Amino acid sequence: MPAFSRLQALKSIFLAGNSFSGDIPDNFFSGLSHLKKLWLSNNGFEGPIPSSLSKATNLMEIHLEGNHFAGAIPDLAIPSLTSLDVSSNKLSGPVSAGASSGSAGAAVGLVLLVVLVAGGAMAVASKRQKRAGFETLGVEQATAIEEEKREKKRSEAGGSVAAGGGSTKRGRRTGSSVKGSAGGGGGGAAELVMVNESKGVFGLQDLMRAAAEVMGNGGMGSAYKAVMANGVAVVVKRMKEMNRVGKETFEVEMRRLGRLNHPNVLPPLAYHYRKEEKLVISELVPKGSLLYILHGDRGADHAALNWPTRLKIIRGIARGMAYLHAELNSIDIPHGNLKSGNVLLADDFEPLLVDYGLLAFINPSHASQAMFAFKSPEILRDRHVSPKSDVYCLGIIVLELLSGKFPAQYLNNTKGGTDVVRWAGSVIAENQPASLLDPAITQGCKAEVPEMEGMVRVGAELIEADPDRRPDMKEAARRIEEVGAATEKRRRDSVGTTAVCHVELVREGQAAASPGGAGAAGDWAAVGRTGSITERSRSIGDNVSFAIS
Repeated sequence: MPAFSRLQALKSIFLAGNSFSGDIPDNFFSGLSHLKKLWLSNNGFEGPIPSSLSKATNLMEIHLEGNHFAGAIPDLAIPSLTSLDVSSNKLSGPVSAGASSGSAGAAVGLVLLVVLVAGGAMAVASKRQKRAGFETLGVEQATAIEEEKREKKRSEAGGSVAAGGGSTKRGRRTGSSVKGSAGGGGGGAAELVMVNESKGVFGLQDLMRAAAEVMGNGGMGSAYKAVMANGVAVVVKRMKEMNRVGKETFEVEMRRLGRLNHPNVLPPLAYHYRKEEKLVISELVPKGSLLYILHGDRGADHAALNWPTRLKIIRGIARGMAYLHAELNSIDIPHGNLKSGNVLLADDFEPLLVDYGLLAFINPSHASQAMFAFKSPEILRDRHVSPKSDVYCLGIIVLELLSGKFPAQYLNNTKGGTDVVRWAGSVIAENQPASLLDPAITQGCKAEVPEMEGMVRVGAELIEADPDRRPDMKEAARRIEEVGAATEKRRRDSVGTTAVCHVELVREGQAAASPGGAGAAGDWAAVGRTGSITERSRSIGDNVSFAIS
């Protein structure tokens, strides 16, 4: 390409549809501060996209589609950017996002939901949309040509959607989604397979047109928030370590997760299958995770974590876990990654479990690094895997809620946080369980301290080092309900006296852990902790947790 970089007053470069080729020097755009439009589409350029594009701070349009660019998209924090198309290249890796613009310092999110479609093309032409006081880039479909090719393949298949191994699956298709059924394979490379229609049916195109926002990264992948045109907000988790099973088994297991129906379990809505990676789509829960609200937030939600609310959360988690252990009993560890980052809270503080059942998909070597259940004593000691590891994780959350402290057990290097296991063992040995309690829950609820102490004892039983001395999940849930019932009785007996907690009582009669519970309602977001818990980590999953870890 000619040395246009010498023309520092240049405002537009239109070279689309020619035969230019080769690498573009990384510093090529460093002096082009007046450049507004760059069209290099449909040529033969290769190598990385020059990082110096970010120095062309007046760019409004960037069209690089139809080349052979490889590597990651550079950080294009350009306030004036209104259009970006990088489809039909060989790009990979994370998408950079975020910058400041304007005197008010409004964040400009150059946020692309990275969805890989048939042929390895990367998502796609973007347009600026204003939402909630900041600007994001909406992700649109790759190209009309690619869509035309997909439609042609569908028509050649006689209305069927191509599945793995050359087989086909007949089913109702909406946009680019396939309604899953128990009858066989799922969608082709460019489809979403719906496994739960509680939020309606949507397709890959709907996601790619959505206003998207990068939420974070975790031990098992990356998380994105997408708000579709119909107002439905979802979290898209992009996972690369889910190759333990083949496509057919993956589809069967995802449909099983999609059928889960309990007030404290948030099922996936859809998935997109590729050999190299998978997308799992779930509902967005705006309030965020227990991790964030308990340890990171100091606003109204944190202030609402009094004893009745924390008891409600503990009971809901236990009910959801008992349900998962009944429904997913073929999995060695039915949840596998239970921690506060993977417990989301609905508007009424009803807990919703996420990132469960993944052990069936995840490569064993990666599971030992990314899943919290693998930090249970028996797995660390002799690699013994069993459902009792989930019980240990439940005990950690119980003690976390009672103490208000961040457990050191969540950290890989154990530097930081509070060793709640050692603390609980000490207070039980000294018969001083009340010394573990967060003062925020004893204030105004002095009369219910005996029940709080009872819950400390239950938590200590769940974290026994010897799994044979721990109860199973059904029994753990029963013991927690026992403490809850004793608390309710004390409240009833104290009505009209000053002994009752001076807080709003939690509504009783919530559905117990049974397969017949109603489906979870509301929106959700996954949350992760890789360091300090900030506002940004409020709505990203620790799996990832997706926490994505």
